[in-house]
Amino acid sequence: MGILNDLHKGRDTGSRWSWVIDISAGLMVIVSLTGMILMLYIKRKRVSGLILALLGLILSYLIYLIWI
Repeated sequence: MGILNDLHKGRDTGSRWSWVIDISAGLMVIVSLTGMILMLYIKRKRVSGLILALLGLILSYLIYLIWI
């Protein structure tokens, strides 16, 4: 389990693995942003999508406050 944790954090890995981590993070940001943009263009899903996004943001913040 410790080895997987080290790989996740990029600890004691080479520059190639750091690039893999960075590129993966960038792709996740792009996918998330395009999903939000598409949600805003669909009128039927706009209100419920924004409410769910706000609830997710609040929940993430509460988890951060409690555990960190």
